[in-house]
Amino acid sequence: MKRLFGSSLRFRMLLPFLLSLVPILALMLYSASLQHRLVAAEVQANWQNLTRLAAGEQERSIAGARQLLALAATLREVRGRDGAACSALFADLLKRYPSYLNLGEAGPDGTVYCSAAPSGGRLAPADAAVIERALQAGDFVVGAYQVVRIASKALLLTAYPIAATAGRAEAAVFATLDLSWLTRLATETRLPAGAVLVVIDGQGTILARHPEPEEWVGKSLPDAPLLRAILAQKDGAAELPGVDRIARLYAFTELPGPPKAVYMTIGIPREAALAAAKRISAWSLWGLALVGLLTFAGAWILGDLVVLRRVKALVAAAGRIIGGDLSARAPVGDEDEIGTMAHAFNDMAARLEGMVETEQRAKEALAEQVRMLVAERTREIELLNRLGAMLQACQSIEEASRVIPGIVAELFAGDTGAVLVLDPAQRLMQVAAAWGRSTTGEREVFAPEECWALRRGRPHLVENTGSGLLCGHLPTPPPAAYLCLPLVAHGEALGVLYLDARAAGPASAPAITEAKQHLADTVAHQLALSLANVRLQEMLRIQSTRDPVTGLFNRRYMEETLQREVRWGERRQRPVGVVKLGIDRFDQVNDRFGTDAGNAALREVGTLLRSRVRAVDVACRYGEEEFVLILPEATLENTQRRAEQLRVATKGHRIMHEGTPIGSVTLSLGAAVFPNHGSSAEAVLRAADAALSRAKDAGRDRVMVAD
Repeated sequence: MKRLFGSSLRFRMLLPFLLSLVPILALMLYSASLQHRLVAAEVQANWQNLTRLAAGEQERSIAGARQLLALAATLREVRGRDGAACSALFADLLKRYPSYLNLGEAGPDGTVYCSAAPSGGRLAPADAAVIERALQAGDFVVGAYQVVRIASKALLLTAYPIAATAGRAEAAVFATLDLSWLTRLATETRLPAGAVLVVIDGQGTILARHPEPEEWVGKSLPDAPLLRAILAQKDGAAELPGVDRIARLYAFTELPGPPKAVYMTIGIPREAALAAAKRISAWSLWGLALVGLLTFAGAWILGDLVVLRRVKALVAAAGRIIGGDLSARAPVGDEDEIGTMAHAFNDMAARLEGMVETEQRAKEALAEQVRMLVAERTREIELLNRLGAMLQACQSIEEASRVIPGIVAELFAGDTGAVLVLDPAQRLMQVAAAWGRSTTGEREVFAPEECWALRRGRPHLVENTGSGLLCGHLPTPPPAAYLCLPLVAHGEALGVLYLDARAAGPASAPAITEAKQHLADTVAHQLALSLANVRLQEMLRIQSTRDPVTGLFNRRYMEETLQREVRWGERRQRPVGVVKLGIDRFDQVNDRFGTDAGNAALREVGTLLRSRVRAVDVACRYGEEEFVLILPEATLENTQRRAEQLRVATKGHRIMHEGTPIGSVTLSLGAAVFPNHGSSAEAVLRAADAALSRAKDAGRDRVMVAD
């Protein structure tokens, strides 16, 4: 036995082969370790991108809250502290935006003036402090996250001061955001088994967790290793124990908004992340073990001293391979045992070289695929962010219609599509934006019932229009395949995103791929939220500047416009005409025919004013039966002439209400001009009012010019 393993030629021939396998094994182990690290880093990078996307979504939610509160702070019901009307308004907004838990108005001491949800009359001390901060700063502020243990959720209070006419603001509007959408994000992204999503503040208080939120939300773990790592890096990744003492691969980032830092982290078990890489490494080791056993068997049968030289050649070839030259081969010589071993060695070297080359090519191909995928996803995210930012700045559906085609066409390069918007008044679908080839043909207006996506409230994909269930709004001839996605926000259908494919690729390839469907779903969600926001802005802007009875501008808008026109006229030395007019004996119309008839008379006069003014003129309802016309660059003669034309036109106009003639009404008008009758907007308006009073005192139905 000693001879066999100490000085045996077989042992001496076997030893070089065994030694040659050691660096190969080390190389494979090193490659496996490197692959594990790369896979772990890639997994952490992927989940860190998700945390950053969530942070961006949280930032947009806070920006949306700021915009909503800024608009609400300008409304008459809110500024006048009309509790019932204000609460009803906020309740209606809360139904439109279920992501808010509450909307309301409160004073610096926490007194609630109105609220969409029951409040008990006062805010909690922490919430009252946020209101006080907003009043002191005079701008939008965000409070700290608060934990509601009973509901296992975290809340975020935002506030915006209501501008005061003089001095410091005395009240602010507030909105309460719910952090539970982050937990829903964990469910929708389908985290692997054993993975967790945690939202934690800088003091270690857990604000949200998936899974088991009821067990963890509200707990404070100030000494957790995960918290220390987060506070050290703010945005990064690490492998360490989490709040439940279980080690995972963590990716984390800071959420925007509150004054105190809040962080979101996602942890994935290392075993789940590296399972596939470990299987590949195991198979490689088993393959190496098999090759080693074959080499051992070939070397064991060689025992003749004559083959030592050839054995040395084999050892030399093995040395070259150890040095990294995988193309090295041993000379075969005679077809004997050593020749067989040389063949086996060369086969092993070729197989090893092929494995290394295959692995290298696979790594390069995988890296290229990952690079292309990341570049494509990055481009899509940038375009989506740009689309959201542009739509957020739009103030009307018409502006949004000009923004959508350019950006969406880049997202769906080479494709054809359209955004069709629902007109709530006429219950008709209309093309708001289109790109690519003509998508709707002659059907640019159609009923919502003709689209299966709107009927079902979910995407409608037809991969073959020759046999599928087709929507009634398709062009003629129909495309090869198409996809309709409903645009739904806050439970309300706003329109449809339409994509079609007219030229299909290979017969086995889908015309509209699954990746394109996912992208279209994301775009549809973004468009729905943005269009809902634009419609809300339009509604609030109309409510804040228009008189609900006549449709004319209201008194507040008139005062702002007159100030602006007078300043403009003063700089350019141009006149500004003002006509103040009132309906004669309007109280008698109300007493004789009723309030509805009086409103009909007001509407008729408003319609007449709109038809008799220029595009640059401004017609406003000033009071109960009084109106004001602002006539830029109108001289005194022109202003008086325009007033007389209105008087004559109104006197000859008969008014009907529900088929009953009310008769004709007459107007008394007072005319004044800047700078003839005053050096300020207030002075000119007072002069016109005085002239109106003189016209009424003189017998009505006449035009009087200011003194």
